[in-house]
Amino acid sequence: MSRRTVGTQRDLGARIAKGRAEANLTQADLARVIGIDRTAVAKIEKGVRRVSATELVAIAAVLDRPVDWLVSESPPAVVSRRDDKRVGGRSRSLDSLVERIGRDVEYLLEQGVLPQREPIAFKLPSDFDSCESMAAKVRELMDAPDGPLVDLQRRVETMGLLGFSLDLTPEGGDAAFISLGGWGVAVVNGALDSGRRRFSLAHELGHHLIGDAYAPEIDPMAGDDVEKLLNAFVAYLLMPRHDVTKVWRSFEGGDRRLGCVAIATRFRVSWTSACSHLVSLDLIDRSEFQQFVENPPRRGDLIELGEQWVPELEPPSVPPDYGRCVLGAYRSGKMTAARAVELLWGTVNEDELPEPAEVPLEAFRREFEPLG
Repeated sequence: MSRRTVGTQRDLGARIAKGRAEANLTQADLARVIGIDRTAVAKIEKGVRRVSATELVAIAAVLDRPVDWLVSESPPAVVSRRDDKRVGGRSRSLDSLVERIGRDVEYLLEQGVLPQREPIAFKLPSDFDSCESMAAKVRELMDAPDGPLVDLQRRVETMGLLGFSLDLTPEGGDAAFISLGGWGVAVVNGALDSGRRRFSLAHELGHHLIGDAYAPEIDPMAGDDVEKLLNAFVAYLLMPRHDVTKVWRSFEGGDRRLGCVAIATRFRVSWTSACSHLVSLDLIDRSEFQQFVENPPRRGDLIELGEQWVPELEPPSVPPDYGRCVLGAYRSGKMTAARAVELLWGTVNEDELPEPAEVPLEAFRREFEPLG
């Protein structure tokens, strides 16, 4: 997988101008912070003035971008989604993060730290019944045909989706996804509640499995319908009909709202998601749905049920196998401690890294033996 480098001063200037606009900065703003004239910034963006290494680092810092972003093109999936006006509602910090992690994954693939893999391809479901069928097939591939789908971050990684949970504040959006061939990268806003984090990651899994909802072969006029279909896929993935119905029937003749609390807790979904799914399964009507939504779970409900809420995707967290690959590369001397910590996104500091593996002397001898 080759990196798409920026080839000319004009290309570099265009990248700087794009980053400045996305950061809502004027040329004067950028010039003031890095200590040059506004006219110099204008010339840089036109590609008629060269940029020194010191200036490039300063510009990257102001734009909150890695230097690498200025000198190489974004992965195609990022560009296609950011330029699609239907996407909307996604924060710049979330876009920046998913793009940066995508570049990291490209690097790890190039270095052989992560294995190459073939895509797992599904067709976009055409209706809610096909959403349920797709969810069942995905569960079989995950070796989890029924019951609550716990440890979702690990499960989606087996499908080629690397899910990262990072705290972006409540205003930082929900999640974003990019495709990197057989792999996909999803960033979930860890500031959201656990149920919403899980739903968001499963939704991005849907994008990953259909080759991204914004791929050219999918009708661009179907944007809202695609999102609705993927939301239905997620509901059935996290809350299979048979399992939910079984729990619900155990509360027949009793406190039906408490039955919904049991479903939300056992299947680790948000209260709204649990209530909405009961409507879609024709287990409650819209009136009862409204009553439930207005009366969310209380701590006493969990005590009465003998249940305990188990949060997932607590930030910061990285995919488990991804983390093992990064640490393996560090221990074998393929990357520095600083780079390993950077790739592990705050889940560990340098003092907490395992000891590097000792390289046998015989390996050095083989490395430097004369040919022939």
